[in-house]
Amino acid sequence: MTRIAYVDVVGGAAGDMLLASLLDAGAPLAAVVEAIEAVLPGRFTISVDSVHRAGLRASMLRALPTAGGSPRPEPSPGRRARELLASIQAASLPDGVRRAAAEVILRLSEAEARVHGRDVAHLELDELGSDDTLLDVVGVAAALDALGIERLLVSSLPIAVGGTLAGSHANWPLPPPATLELLRGFDIRGVTNGELVTPTAAALFAALAVRAPQPPPMTVEAIGYGAGTNDWDHRPNIVRVIMGTVAEIPQGRQISLLEANVDDLSPQLVADAVQALREAGALDVWTTPVHMKKDRAGVLLAALCEPSSEATLAHVFFETTPTFGVRLNTIRRLELERTVRTLTLPDGSVSVKLGILNGRVMSATPEHDDVAALARRINRPVRMVHDEATAAARNHWPPGTPPTDGNVEPR
Repeated sequence: MTRIAYVDVVGGAAGDMLLASLLDAGAPLAAVVEAIEAVLPGRFTISVDSVHRAGLRASMLRALPTAGGSPRPEPSPGRRARELLASIQAASLPDGVRRAAAEVILRLSEAEARVHGRDVAHLELDELGSDDTLLDVVGVAAALDALGIERLLVSSLPIAVGGTLAGSHANWPLPPPATLELLRGFDIRGVTNGELVTPTAAALFAALAVRAPQPPPMTVEAIGYGAGTNDWDHRPNIVRVIMGTVAEIPQGRQISLLEANVDDLSPQLVADAVQALREAGALDVWTTPVHMKKDRAGVLLAALCEPSSEATLAHVFFETTPTFGVRLNTIRRLELERTVRTLTLPDGSVSVKLGILNGRVMSATPEHDDVAALARRINRPVRMVHDEATAAARNHWPPGTPPTDGNVEPR
């Protein structure tokens, strides 16, 4: 069973609204406060109030300067992503919370860099470099971790086209350009003017969630409502999170299995037949020792292929072996989504194949040809380079994490 949270963006989405909805759904406030204190010690007093938005009850996050403690600092001009990342890395946080929070800050800074046409390392984050951003990002990461959420799904998002921004980027068009950058691949819907989805919320979705136009079949366990500041008459200014469990398997597809038992072909020619099947487009080819009639030793030659390649591979069976018949079966194969990332090692780079299930990495395997080429280039045993690359890949893409890029810090 997979534990999921479906985020229904009813009126809008901001970091504090998403955090409030997760707290309303049962995330322990103590765990969230502990994580925020680890990154921003003594800065905030955090509480949750019950409010109404267009007649619906919802929770609203309150983060006030700590009374009698250190004053809440203003955002520092020139604060950069690496400073926010340093605060996260230096804090005593669970590994999953630290990883998730750092990935959100990376996505946010990369989007801002694209919008401004600047290198990430020299980009000033302005308002997004404030403690408020850290609070929301770390708080949401801690809440998801405490709730045991394995998949975060997001509905379509309300985007207002028209009007202009306020603040340091006054007169920039709505929606904020960085928000649009972060929402590549997500579904949007047009609404009336206003900044309804903030860059922080968009970064949280880009780093931790996947699009889902509809909630999947699931057993509902909890529902939470997070409120925004404004109370509109025409639409509840809330984000709703629906939590539950779902039993999911990878997507399946139809492929063809061709087989033949052979007892009168020399081992050298068996190898040639295997190679010919691969060159003809087989997805996989293998042999299995079998005991045949009249106590003869033989091999089972088998190949998987796309249904459109059945005739081609059957011809190869008859051409390369003395068999009089080929068995053909249509089977269903469950498959992980596959993608390739580049991993930078101390001596060079290798490609890593990621197996992904529901937006989360299940396996990370370096490409052997890349590993062997790197080993030859640096004059080291292939086995040693393979072990190092495998360990680095699994460390960078642990099971259950999003398939991020190979770089872990802005350069």
